[in-house]
Amino acid sequence: MAQRFGNFKVYLPNLIFKIIPDSRLGVNQAAFRVPLQLNKLDIKDYLTHVYNVTVTDVRTTVFPGKLSLNHFTGQKERSPRIKKAIVTIKEEFHYPAEPDVNKDFKGLQVEYQQQRRNNKLKGWRIRPTLRLRELSLNARQHVPSPYRDSDTPAPKSGSSSSSTDSSSSSSS
Repeated sequence: MAQRFGNFKVYLPNLIFKIIPDSRLGVNQAAFRVPLQLNKLDIKDYLTHVYNVTVTDVRTTVFPGKLSLNHFTGQKERSPRIKKAIVTIKEEFHYPAEPDVNKDFKGLQVEYQQQRRNNKLKGWRIRPTLRLRELSLNARQHVPSPYRDSDTPAPKSGSSSSSTDSSSSSSS
């Protein structure tokens, strides 16, 4: 007989389980932020069938949204509620290592942030560097315009006016 825990079948899951690191939990426990509509059986079913782990216990809590003041309207607003699930697994659980942004993106993120910071220091308007200008010019040259034929090259600004002048003078 097949295992049946929750009241729905997982075909292509579009649920987001966000892992929450918590040092107070045991070695075989993990904390997740889960969607509000899921119950304990659904959480157990999802983790068992998608990640092939043996879930022994699920505890859930729903945290109310925080109250804040909207500065534009002056009204009190409440942020959305959050559901947290603490799952006990039969195996020992290890949190995944934090990704190294410099290694994964080859330092592009740090270089981009430094570029933005340097550009902001120059003045109130972010000015593109020469390298960015060259890249944008090259990109514009290689992208075909939807308003002209792709076979014919773009007319130069100086040559288009001279060709019309010479054709008008030769016709008269």
